[in-house]
Parts: sequence; structure tokens; C-alpha cells
Amino acid sequence: MTDGPRVAFRTSGGREIGLGHVRRCLSLALALRKRGTHCLFLVEGDPEACELVAAEGFAVMRVRHEDDAGEAVRQCKAHRTGIIVVDSYAFATSYFLELCEAGLMVAVVDDLADRELPVHLVVNGSAGADRLRYRGGAQTRFLLGPQYMLVRPEFAVVPVRAITDRIERVLITVGGSDPHGLTARLMRWTSDVLGPIAQDVVIGPLFENAEAVQQTAQASPETILLHENPKDMRTLMMRADLALCGGGQTSYELAATGTPSIAVRTADNQTVNLKGLSGSGILVWAGDANDADLESKIAHELKSLAGDAFRRNAMSRKARALVDGQGAGRVAQALEGLVGTPAV
Repeated sequence: MTDGPRVAFRTSGGREIGLGHVRRCLSLALALRKRGTHCLFLVEGDPEACELVAAEGFAVMRVRHEDDAGEAVRQCKAHRTGIIVVDSYAFATSYFLELCEAGLMVAVVDDLADRELPVHLVVNGSAGADRLRYRGGAQTRFLLGPQYMLVRPEFAVVPVRAITDRIERVLITVGGSDPHGLTARLMRWTSDVLGPIAQDVVIGPLFENAEAVQQTAQASPETILLHENPKDMRTLMMRADLALCGGGQTSYELAATGTPSIAVRTADNQTVNLKGLSGSGILVWAGDANDADLESKIAHELKSLAGDAFRRNAMSRKARALVDGQGAGRVAQALEGLVGTPAV
């Protein structure tokens, strides 16, 4: 416990929306805890989202979708918390105004810029975030771009990576959930194109199709390793020559480790990420999870990158240069600076 600033997080996670919101809030909370700040989580969604927070040692309360801003204000006052970070698409401008009018310092983690955000701080770590048309208040500060991407502290470590001529190990990771059944398909397509190479396959905590993934792995038990909700994603990324991933938070963790990647959009809100990262030459955006020709597009990109070590090396260097993994620390410092800030 600390006598310094206290920060509450209001976020959500579950099978439908994944765990990206919760994970990036956790990354920021870890940076704040390192600086001596106490954090409280108010989490809407499936129980696994709360369990993820509790596993990191943070106080967490499960809240309902129906809860209004007044409930968040009551919890903040009960825990003597003066700053609240909101990371959710569910709330309209009126929600943030009510938080501010209650005297809270309000920060919003947002990647859509689809509503007015008259708050104290807006954070968007996406590549291309500075091209979005944000609407804030007179006192709103904007932290935009990959230098503010909220990834875990271990991704700030400078990676030591050698790009080999041949791809020998592929990482497949699409997020905490897999509503499109993408993982098993990526496994099969990788084997079809690259043959019996090693595959590290991540099964997230909210997978409903884990059995299909396990059955696919059984066809190649010597080369496919399954990792259920692994605690050390960085190590898996560092030993991969190439990754197949979704277009959310994981794509930035892969960038921080300099891992060449082929990404598939699994949700509309990943569009800014994928446009920015692919436009910077950091990853290949192969298509969307529901594309009828996704298999052929994935196969094309696998063949292309497998035969081009020079390109993979360029992707790796550009990725680490763009995402240094220290964004959470920068945002934590900005949050602490909100204490004493005039009302919006």
C-alpha cells in the first residue's frame, strides 16, 4: 500500500472481445506499481478476465455492463482513488463527463477516435494514431503513437536476435480467445507450406476451440508444441523465426522482440494497428479471419518470407526501432503528473 497516487482501471474482457483491453491495462498497472502506485481494477466480462488481473496481485472487482459512471465514482471514493483509467468501447462521452464532474482525473485508452473525449489524458499507442481525428477538451493531453504502446515490462529488454536463412520455428498466437477458429487453420496451412518445422502454438485462456487445436497438433506430435495460457510469451517470441498472429496487442509485443510477423485481422478495431504496422514494413497484413481466400494469401506470404531472409531482417530491425517496449513507463509518468491538474 502507498500514500502516493492511486489509480483505478475500468475495463472489460471476455470471449467476444478478447483480453486485449485487460492486458494493456495490466501493463500500465505493472509500470505504476513499480513506481509505488496502488491500483484497483473494475472489470466487466468473463471471470477469466478477473482471474488474469488477480494473478498479477492486483485488487479486482467484477462489475456489470449495466453499472453507470456513478458506480465507478463510488468505488474510487471508497478506495481513495483520484485517477481512473478507462479502456472500453462501451462508454459514451456522457460517461467520461460524469467521472470528471465527480472530481476524478480521467485517462482513456482508446484506438478508435469515434467519440468526444473531454478528459485529462488520451492514450493510443497504435502506429498511425496521430492521424486520427481526436476531439478532446481544452485541457486534454494526447499521448499518441507506438512510443506509448502499453506492453509488459519484459518487452523493454533489447532483444538479441539473429535472422537465419531458413525458417525453422513458427509461433502461432491469435490472442486470449479465438472466436473465428483461426489457430487450427494456421497450423495446417503452415505445415502444408513449410513442412514439418517446429510450431509453438498458444492456446489462450478463453479458447472455446481448444479441442480442434489439440487434434491438429496430434497429427504432428514431434513438431507442434501447445502452450496453454503461457506466462512467458517473450521467450516464445524470441525463439521464433516467424510469427502468425492476430492484429491486436500481440502484434506490438512481437514488434518489441523484433519478430517478423504475418498478421490476420480478427476484429474491426485492429484496422489502425494493421495499417500502421504494415505500412511501416514491420509486419505483413495477410487479410481478415473470414476471408474466403485467406488460405491462399497466408500460403503466399509464408512462401515469400521463407525465401527472403533479407526482408525478414529488415522487418525485425524496423519493428524494434518503432516499439521499444517502454510505453507503459511513459504513460505511468504522465498519469502521476495528473495530480493537481485543473479540472477539464
